[in-house]
Amino acid sequence: MISNDYNNLRAKIIPELVNYYEIQMVDFVPITKKTFKLSTENGRYYFLKETNEEVLNKYQYLESKGVNNVLYPLLNREKKFITKTNNHAFYLNEYLPVIPVREDLKAANLFNALNSLHHQTSVRKTLDPMKSRTKFDELSNQLDYKFKMLELLVRKVESKPLDMYSMPILENYHYILDAKRELIKLQKRIISSVKARESVEYSFIHNNPSLDHLLNIRGVDYLTSLDHSKIGISSLDMAKFYVENEYLDIDYKALILNEYFNENQLFYYDYFRYLVLVIYIKRMNVSQEDYINANMFVYTATALKKYFSNFSDYQEETSKPEQAGNS
Repeated sequence: MISNDYNNLRAKIIPELVNYYEIQMVDFVPITKKTFKLSTENGRYYFLKETNEEVLNKYQYLESKGVNNVLYPLLNREKKFITKTNNHAFYLNEYLPVIPVREDLKAANLFNALNSLHHQTSVRKTLDPMKSRTKFDELSNQLDYKFKMLELLVRKVESKPLDMYSMPILENYHYILDAKRELIKLQKRIISSVKARESVEYSFIHNNPSLDHLLNIRGVDYLTSLDHSKIGISSLDMAKFYVENEYLDIDYKALILNEYFNENQLFYYDYFRYLVLVIYIKRMNVSQEDYINANMFVYTATALKKYFSNFSDYQEETSKPEQAGNS
């Protein structure tokens, strides 16, 4: 059954497509809650996405920088990328069918596209202790709470007879503790860099680097869906990219180290590693069901083992991948 919200949106969109794009629509098919495939009287197809007016500033900024690997929306009659009315904001692209590409190849292409975006928009700035303190305080509180919840879960499991669900939790808990120690160490280093007001590269980051957000058009890769994008440090994009795609058979160690490991400024590498661990721990949600908790521990431990194998530390007195499984 088609919802009233869909019917209302369709009724509002039809006249706006005529007014702003001179498009006579004949069909309006939902893809997700905010995206739609349109077909017109002359047999053309379009992709419509509901968004917000702030996204207009992002596309205008990228255009002013000459960024060439972003799929820009079609301009409306007002020569704007985003159409803002009293009802909502949206943009249009030509509808481009997805060409099947092996996931590992697409991930490598996404990595290159993100780096290109970062390099095209980079500007050097000093780290700001005032802004960073709020962010790290918030993250520290979230992580402290999550580690306490995990510790309480493990204590509860230890108090009961061993079974098929408690064993995976107890056997893998030390990987969680390894991650905790690593997080503390990395946060101290990052805070030290912030206090020293190190000069680092800020860039326009995608902030949602999914494989679905890369389109290949006639042999050229374009980034799409910039609604969550912002100015920040590229390590955030790389951390999200790695966590989402680490299951693929790609030499992430070579990719990341080649781009981020710099003995003269280790901040980017530290920050990447820190953010990967933050994502892994924050997504561990304790359940009332033992089998769910067991699967969560096994899944996270597997990811952490791969993380430590790929991204060893560079100081002798700190953890190394071969030690991580024996602590």
